[in-house]
Amino acid sequence: MFQLRFIAMAALAAVLSAPGFAATKYAVGSCQPKLRSYATISAAVSNVPSGSTILVCAGNYPEQVLITQPLTLEGVVGGSEAAVVVPPGGLVQSVNNDVNVGPVYYQILVETTGPVNITNLAVDGTGGNSPVAGGIVAGLFYEDSSGTVEYVSARNQTNTGIGILVLTNGYPNTITVENSVVRGFDDRGIWVLSNEAGGLAANIKDNTIEGWPAGGASNMVGFVSAGANCIFQSNMINNVYLGLLLADSDVTTTSNTISALYAIELTNDSSTITGNTIVQRGGSPAIYIEGGTTNLQGNRIDAGGQEGLILGGGGSAIVELNTIMNSSIAVDGCAESASGFTVTGNTITDAAIGVQMPSGNTTTLNKFYATAMAVEACP
Repeated sequence: MFQLRFIAMAALAAVLSAPGFAATKYAVGSCQPKLRSYATISAAVSNVPSGSTILVCAGNYPEQVLITQPLTLEGVVGGSEAAVVVPPGGLVQSVNNDVNVGPVYYQILVETTGPVNITNLAVDGTGGNSPVAGGIVAGLFYEDSSGTVEYVSARNQTNTGIGILVLTNGYPNTITVENSVVRGFDDRGIWVLSNEAGGLAANIKDNTIEGWPAGGASNMVGFVSAGANCIFQSNMINNVYLGLLLADSDVTTTSNTISALYAIELTNDSSTITGNTIVQRGGSPAIYIEGGTTNLQGNRIDAGGQEGLILGGGGSAIVELNTIMNSSIAVDGCAESASGFTVTGNTITDAAIGVQMPSGNTTTLNKFYATAMAVEACP
């Protein structure tokens, strides 16, 4: 009996030591001496088996990283320094695409159908400008790929710089970006883009998106969704020209704090915008809605003395139960010939004009406080 047991244990040990049962963790750098290690992130992602976890030791990694298989890329937790991907002098590798964006000069590019998860890394674009006119710089670029980006810093992407770019050419992908910081960009903080309805589902939550202190040029946008299905939840956007730009999308936007020169612009959108805190920093209006079927409900809007909402075009959008404060005109449908909108149950405080809408819209049950003219006809 003892001999049979010994033979069985020896056979099991042989199986566990076979290549199919090899360790699934690898390292970049020298901080994990028990793991097989690579000198660069690029070498690791190209040589480890699919589905592996790569632990990246603290330090700067001057490279452009291309990931073409499912894996997890994780900065080592607990060190006194970060693992930082930086440009290798300049950015020379780029990728083109089918949705009129590019060429994209990336720092980390993910191109695989399987999930790629990236956590606890910094991607710093300082000095990594696009070498050609019309090029784009992206810190992280997920193209036709799924995965999770968590506890990541994407920073200092400039010269048409985007912190995190997620793009699909119609393939069904799911991406999560959470608990991360995007800052120092000069174009878009996070941009999700799909050329086919339903092709991309994005979950963007609990992030901080920080532009430049002056608010940047008119193309600096905190979050952009075009043609995507998204949840945008509990994020903070500061110091940008435009907080949210949503076009032809279906985005649930809830519990965010947005402080921007212009807060939200929606075009032909079917989004739900609820429970957000919006602080306008000098531009006008705080929110612009053109057409679509958007539901703007239960938000707290400080218009900073400018117009609160401008509604334009034809649609069936609903504006209800919002609190709009400190505005010249709280709700203006005259400037852009709004038609088909419902404006109801809002509380408007400290406005020169509360509601100014043309015929063909529904405006009922709104409450006005400390407002000079509650309802005004179009001039």
